[in-house]
Amino acid sequence: MASWGVVAMVDEPAPLVAAFVGHHLGLGAAEVHVCLDRPNPAAQDLLAGVPGAVLHAAGADGWRYRDFGRRPENMNARQKYHASRILAETRLDWILHCDCDEYLQPSGDAIGDLLDRVPQKAAWVQVPVAERVEIRGHPLADIFGGAFRLPWEGFETEGGQVYDALTRQLLQGGVCGHTMGKAFVRAGRGLFIGVHHGLTHYPAARRSPDMVKGGGMRLLHFDGLTRLQFALKMLRYGLADRPDNPTAHSAARWTQIRAIAEDAAAEERLRALYRAAKTISAKQAEALTARKLLRGWAPGIAKRAAGVLPHPPDLTAATFDRALIAHEAALFDLIRARTGFDPETLAAN
Repeated sequence: MASWGVVAMVDEPAPLVAAFVGHHLGLGAAEVHVCLDRPNPAAQDLLAGVPGAVLHAAGADGWRYRDFGRRPENMNARQKYHASRILAETRLDWILHCDCDEYLQPSGDAIGDLLDRVPQKAAWVQVPVAERVEIRGHPLADIFGGAFRLPWEGFETEGGQVYDALTRQLLQGGVCGHTMGKAFVRAGRGLFIGVHHGLTHYPAARRSPDMVKGGGMRLLHFDGLTRLQFALKMLRYGLADRPDNPTAHSAARWTQIRAIAEDAAAEERLRALYRAAKTISAKQAEALTARKLLRGWAPGIAKRAAGVLPHPPDLTAATFDRALIAHEAALFDLIRARTGFDPETLAAN
């Protein structure tokens, strides 16, 4: 059976980091490499002694890979650096690069078995994305609850059959985040890993053409684990003087950013925007299901992580939001000073 691991650059509250590691180890990953973008002692404590959990302090290698020599300023560039370095150094057969809010979901068979079936010619698998959405009237047991909507190729022409005008402005291809998925790359082929793709050249970011899609896997994307985290993500992206923000956004993402930043102190407006972007009604769920665009997977992330971690974290929304406020205290202070945004107004109780 093929051996595989995961690499992620991480700057998240400790409970989420631990759940991410525990989930993928529970699925059969031999190693989960967590590249901490800044120190996170709480995450290190939760993962201390967990076999297969490998934590790296960003820059501990001196940024020597590819003779880079310095910390890349942009977060996308740092992600590529970490992922490509781990791929170059691994003894495993495959490495998946994803974010801490993205969780691999197999079709039923073990991941190693699925990777064994990938044709030898293929150097990487583009794992398609499914994005978590809340169905109104169905409370979430934890931050990983909900259903999952798939990218919709006909969204631009048919989206009005399901969504109102506001929601259509906030979505791209029927989802809030990316539609590209992430890369599961075969080691030993001289490739690199970008944010979403297997690459043949590191500086030029040329995609390798030797790719297959799917491979019997999905990547579950929790683009905003709570209402507060979603708002923070958009407000952070809206800070133009933060040089480590992503280099580009879709038109829909810019609409989300501007809509939330426009009046960040207006609690009801922020709640309405979250409702439009991240939740659906029962009727909309039926319409998406009829189009085979909604899945009711129960990914079991919390249970899987608890089976691996000696100290499983509390993954309820209220506890997560408390950890988020503590972890991002300085950023929240900056945003509050500039916009009047108060995180307590959106935090789960």
